Amino acid sequence: MELFIEVERHSGAYFEPYITDHITAERAGCVFHFHEDDITDEGADLFCQVLLQQARKWNPLPADAPRGQRIPIWMEMRTDLPDGYAILVEDCAEFIKYIARPGLIEPRAAESITRHQSERSPDWWRLPARYGVRSRTA
Repeated sequence: MELFIEVERHSGAYFEPYITDHITAERAGCVFHFHEDDITDEGADLFCQVLLQQARKWNPLPADAPRGQRIPIWMEMRTDLPDGYAILVEDCAEFIKYIARPGLIEPRAAESITRHQSERSPDWWRLPARYGVRSRTA
């Protein structure tokens, strides 16, 4: 089954970021929807890459498994990322922390999308990992 993640920017009236799932027999994934004021083109591309890395570490719980615990997920904006990285992710059993270069995503969108991810976390199990994406403009 093909795994996909998309990050879309939309114009028009402002809305809070949200996530939609798309699962068929051939493909499984989700789309992260942002207003164009909340994420840059570069941010959308980089978050798409890092969210795909994250999705490779997460799997839905089996239908007969009890829901897991809700884990906190948040994002920090920092200018001191190492080696040209634009986004790093600490994906642990207890929490997930994104560290992103300022200017890629607005703080209000970061808070909103990580809150939505946290609300969804009890339905998934994960393999802990650290990963990130480099930026050509870093």
